Amino acid sequence: MRALTVTDVRRRLYWAGGGPQSGGVGAPSTALLGRMFHELYGALTGPDARLNLVAPLELTDPSLASWRQALVDHAFATALAPALAQHEVVLQAAGTEVLHFWTAAQELCGWLAGLMHAQRTADPSSSLEALRSQTFAGCEVELEIELTDPQWPESILLQGRADAVLARRTDARRCVLELKLGRTHPEADLLQGCLYHLMLMQRDASASDAALAMVSFEPQPREQVFDALQLRQAQHALKAVLAELAGFARTAPGPQPGSPPTPGGVPAVATDALREIRRKLAAAFSEYGAPLSIAEEAACGPAFIRFFATPQRGVSVTRLARLATNVWMRIGTSQAPQVTLNKGRVAIDVERPDRQAVDFSTWRSALPPHAPGGTARFAVGVSVDGVLQTADLSDSQSPHLLVVGTTGSGKSEWLRAFLASLMVANTPATLRLALIDPKRLAFPSLEQSAFLWQPVVYDEGAIELFDRLIEEMERRYALLQKSGADDLARYNALHGDDAGDACPRIVCVCDEFADLLLRDKPTRKALEDRVARLGVKGRAAGVHLVFATQRAGREILKGTIDSNLPGRVALSVPREIDSRLIIGEPGAETLLGKGDLLYKDIGAPVRLQGLLVRRDELEALANC
Repeated sequence: MRALTVTDVRRRLYWAGGGPQSGGVGAPSTALLGRMFHELYGALTGPDARLNLVAPLELTDPSLASWRQALVDHAFATALAPALAQHEVVLQAAGTEVLHFWTAAQELCGWLAGLMHAQRTADPSSSLEALRSQTFAGCEVELEIELTDPQWPESILLQGRADAVLARRTDARRCVLELKLGRTHPEADLLQGCLYHLMLMQRDASASDAALAMVSFEPQPREQVFDALQLRQAQHALKAVLAELAGFARTAPGPQPGSPPTPGGVPAVATDALREIRRKLAAAFSEYGAPLSIAEEAACGPAFIRFFATPQRGVSVTRLARLATNVWMRIGTSQAPQVTLNKGRVAIDVERPDRQAVDFSTWRSALPPHAPGGTARFAVGVSVDGVLQTADLSDSQSPHLLVVGTTGSGKSEWLRAFLASLMVANTPATLRLALIDPKRLAFPSLEQSAFLWQPVVYDEGAIELFDRLIEEMERRYALLQKSGADDLARYNALHGDDAGDACPRIVCVCDEFADLLLRDKPTRKALEDRVARLGVKGRAAGVHLVFATQRAGREILKGTIDSNLPGRVALSVPREIDSRLIIGEPGAETLLGKGDLLYKDIGAPVRLQGLLVRRDELEALANC
């Protein structure tokens, strides 16, 4: 049986539906406001009598208008005001998004009032508490389904969590509810909803005719209901996606949308060496009471080999992961193996005996090509399948990056390769760099570069640089408003031919930003305020932050820093708790150093090998 999560499927559907270019017409929001919006729905519909909608509706006259206003007042007093106060520092620079959020919250209250009013009309004898408990079947509902197909070699176990499940008395149907705040991705949203419809039918046979309601608040509500027939018609395409993710489809793995083809693969490990490692792994896990069979198939990345295993019945992936340190003693590598769930199979990553270098020059032809208007796409690293993976700063999932790795992890080398990949595809007219280097060691090759927006800042002057970035960001917002464009790419498309009107993308890279934060309290507060403002508003204006540090403690990765840098590059760190702080799960503590990394934006982290750029290559690019 292969196991998949709805998060895995959502990511694939997002890219299949056009990625960041497929967004709807709604106003953009932030991850924090999205979480607050879901928490508001949970409070109003949940069982807590202090927070839910029963008391305010009982205390006012039964007209729909009165119910709506009562819910708005109640929601603000009990949920919204405390949440906005708690996150005031982070949200103070997100004025537009907060206004959209407030409008959406009022519209949500009106939508819930209308739903309850219809339920009361259909069943006037029931109490409001009874109607609430019968209508709102649950929030964050855990669902799972085992899917089979005659063309699949084995079944797929699909697990996920639906935003909510409703039971509407007006038409006697259960309904999976997906709440969306702000801009949506319609195709991905619909197919994700189809997944939940399948899962609900497995859980409740009476839900075979269940509808799916996609309700988005953009900030005005937009509700689209698909009946069971429409959902079943979409299941064929959905099964094809599931088969591909589970590895059943016979297509070769390829790069992310927008990635160019690779210039060549990674050399394979000798067959005899693979056989010996496979034998040692199987023997070691069996010795510790976790027998498994390891497939002949293996993927050879630059730094590690990925074996695929099938545990015997009763042996969980969690147990295998816990045994990794014990197994380490039997296989003789410099780090413990990593045990993860990959495309529904147990994957065991083991350090390869002949680690391969990933030189920037060798992979340069696979980098995003030079484009007249520039590009925000950059190289992250080479996958175990020998594909150069890229990401995009203009994407809402990775507009700002946090890079963490201890000494020897390859952190500074990754930063230099990141900058080199951007400079390959841009000119100083489309890209400018703002560099902060407290230790004076990371960017000596770029001190005289034509790409510099301002001279390199070494110790003092970081706050002043952020102030100049904020001024430039606000200037650009005025230009966007005047031209009717909603982001820098669209503005430049409209004005690219007008001399002096196009704006270059500005990327601010700060190495060892912990040195800046761990000073006096006023300095930290000043830095955090500026980072929050740039983090919330910078993407649309083409201003991006990339912060790197060796230290991953809570005193560094908390509050403003954590919530405003969604893209994560985790290199080798000393402890599991450090990995959890960076990417939300273990794994970075067993990386091999020297550019071995985990990259995370949405979905599960992806293990890659960073590129290594020589100093003369970087200088040549910087001074082109």
